[in-house]
Formats: sequence, structure tokens, C-alpha cells
Amino acid sequence: MVNRIRTRGETILYETSINRRFYCYLAIHIIAVFSPKFLSADPLEIVMDYYPPFSYEEQGVAKGICTDVVNAVLKQIKRQAIISQLPFARAYKKTMEGKGVYEYCVVRTPEREKLFQWVGVVGPAEQALIAKKTKKVKLNDIAQLKKHRIGLVVEDVVDQYLSKYEERYNLKIERVPSYEVNMKKLLNDRIDIWGGNLHVGFYLIKKLGKQMNDYEIVYNIDSLKGEYYLVTGVRTSKADVLKLQEGFKIVHSSSLYQDIVNRYLGRD
Repeated sequence: MVNRIRTRGETILYETSINRRFYCYLAIHIIAVFSPKFLSADPLEIVMDYYPPFSYEEQGVAKGICTDVVNAVLKQIKRQAIISQLPFARAYKKTMEGKGVYEYCVVRTPEREKLFQWVGVVGPAEQALIAKKTKKVKLNDIAQLKKHRIGLVVEDVVDQYLSKYEERYNLKIERVPSYEVNMKKLLNDRIDIWGGNLHVGFYLIKKLGKQMNDYEIVYNIDSLKGEYYLVTGVRTSKADVLKLQEGFKIVHSSSLYQDIVNRYLGRD
């Protein structure tokens, strides 16, 4: 609708209701587009590695302890995510250097502290060295590792830990991108010791058709005992991190977190 107003012999078009509605709609649209809520509405980009029973992909679906915890958190804050599986070193680098990329499962250490924003705990972390019982490996300290071939995953927390002693004790470390590849090497006597999370180690032994009782923990890395985290790079929006942390508070303050852990690890 257009109203004409005459003044001093000139016709001025005064646009009323139609234009008012248009400008009102435009203003609302601009506010919505640039609001934090709208900007954070896209699915989160989350990466993880093959690390059963904590994180793994099965028929295109992400599963595991840490995956279930992350999904419980996302449900609490009504967010969606696209979860992709990558080799650990690639996922680690992508998250550390990227913006808006999240990763699990990452152990919190002093060396890693400033590299990430530590969003929330997604699972228990217990690192160990595993060997065949028939090898009769006896370790009282790290120095004794120099007698053995050690299989580690690139940039894994055990790799970062033992690399500090590698030159000092002339350790024979063989690095690969995959925990399962290393376990196959252990089973076939191509390495003497497998390093990583003890639950992952025994899970893979069973998966690969071997008896878990034929293998043993030869060294517990007590200084690495703690939790796995969902992390993101330092360039990621603090507002998004805080929102996720609200979800973590709900999950951890209820029985949700422990119920998930118990379901996989059979803890009382």
C-alpha cells in the first residue's frame, strides 16, 4: 500500500505498511544471523581415533566410552556434531592448529596444557606397557627398557613420555600410526612391548583372537594415570567451549558418566 502526500506542489511517496514490514523482517534477519546462538547452530566438528573401547567407528557410526560421554553432553545442550575417525597424530595436529575442531580422547599433561582448551573429562586414562608372559619381561625402571623393542603410536601420550628417555637410555622405539598395527606386531613377536592404554591393549588382544591371560602388564606408568578429555584448539570460540562445559557439568553431576564407564569396563 502506498499513500501520496502533497506538499509545496511536489508529490512525496510515503511507503507505509508494506515497507515497514519489509524493514522489520530485514532487521530481525540481520540480528538472527549475527547472534551467537545462530553462529553456533552448525554441527560441531569432532575428530577421534581408533582407540577401542574408548573411541572407534563401527559401520560408519562412532562408538565407545568417550563417544557416549560426548554424545550425552551434546544432548544436554541440544547440539549436534559430525564425528570423524582419523589416525591419532593427524587428529591431534588438526585440532591443535585448527579453529572450531574438537578431539577426544586426549590425556592432560603439563606439556600439552597450553596447546589446547580442556573442555571436559570423557573417560579414565590408565597407561601401561604390555608384553607376552612367555617373554618374561621384568621392569623396575625405565632404564631397563633398552633391552626390548617397544611399539608406540606417533604422538600418543606414552610416545611423548618415553621420547624424553629415548636418547638417554638408547631406547629401541618403533612408531606407527595405529594401536592395532602395534598389537599385531606384538602378537607376531616383531616387538617385545606394546605401549598404550591398558584397556585398549587387552581389548585388541581379545579382538585379534588371542587369550588375554597369555599377556601381562609389565610396567604401569603411574604419572600418566588420569582422565581423557575432549579438547579444542586455543583459537576456538570461548563461548562454544563454555556452553559445552555446561553440558559436562550436568553429565558428571549425575550418574550418566559413571554409568557409561561401568557399561564398558564392568566397574562396580
